[in-house]
Amino acid sequence: MNPTSSHHKAFLTTDYLTQLISLVKEQGFGIEDILDQSQLREDDFQYNNRISPMQYQQIVENSLRLTQDPLLGIKHGQGLSISSHGFVGFAAMAADDLGQALSLAIRYARTRTLLADIRFHKEDDSAVIQVTRLASMPDTFPFVVENIISSFVVVARFLVSQQEELSVIIKLAHSPQADLAEYERLFGAPVLFNQPYNQICLPEFMLEVPVSTANVISRGLAETECEKLLAELDHGHDLVTKIRHELEKMQAFPTLPVMANALNSSPRTMNRQLAQLNTSYQHTLDEARREKAIELLDNTNFSIEEISINLGYNDPSNFGRAFRRWLGQSPRAYRQSK
Repeated sequence: MNPTSSHHKAFLTTDYLTQLISLVKEQGFGIEDILDQSQLREDDFQYNNRISPMQYQQIVENSLRLTQDPLLGIKHGQGLSISSHGFVGFAAMAADDLGQALSLAIRYARTRTLLADIRFHKEDDSAVIQVTRLASMPDTFPFVVENIISSFVVVARFLVSQQEELSVIIKLAHSPQADLAEYERLFGAPVLFNQPYNQICLPEFMLEVPVSTANVISRGLAETECEKLLAELDHGHDLVTKIRHELEKMQAFPTLPVMANALNSSPRTMNRQLAQLNTSYQHTLDEARREKAIELLDNTNFSIEEISINLGYNDPSNFGRAFRRWLGQSPRAYRQSK
């Protein structure tokens, strides 16, 4: 099956999967087993094609099942050189300093994958890269987030290696699937699990560490190509990100018809497009509510009832049930633990 057929909207580059497939094949597994049920052929990976999140998820599921290796996402991320990230990697490599490199990588990250939303902010004396799920893939998202974080750490370590030793702390929202010492050995950094967010935290001063390969002309050329790719995405591919941005602008959690109208679409069309991304409008709302709930519990003195109303829940008990589903504890218990 052609990876760009109308039944499988293409949103992910195959070059990342090409390297994952090579990693799994090195362990003695055949290409037929790796691609099983993905409706892809080995020929589809000869060029940098794009595939759907569902096809990506199927190959990741197959790879995890075959290798029985819960650390496969980290190992795959470590095997990606900075050039593996295409023009995004070239832009980062030509940046003046680490801060500019990370900003460029995050700005253009969605030209490489739409499985996660990657943000960058400063918190106290730390710079924080945060990874949030966009597509609905509960079983394989630990692989995805560990892969993304591992890739960022590899890139950052490469960029500052001539000047400074990279110092980071890794925070993961899921539980460990292997021994903690193995995670920390592979990441080369302390790792904390069952955290509110998936994050890479590094000292803010490291943002000023110069990049030895800085080149303003090369950076400009790479950024031009990245902007072209962003423009293509903005013609309708990146619906989940558009919804997230609209939610931030509205500061509310509207119904599907209201959101569809705001994005000049229809509920039926949006449902179909989100289903092709292996997600739903409700899932997107839940992810946004989860982030907002944690932010309000951490940074305000609002009561649980006030936060519940702020998040669009008519009944605080509904908010409580949702929060327990997200973090395994009540909002009150979460606030008291901070």
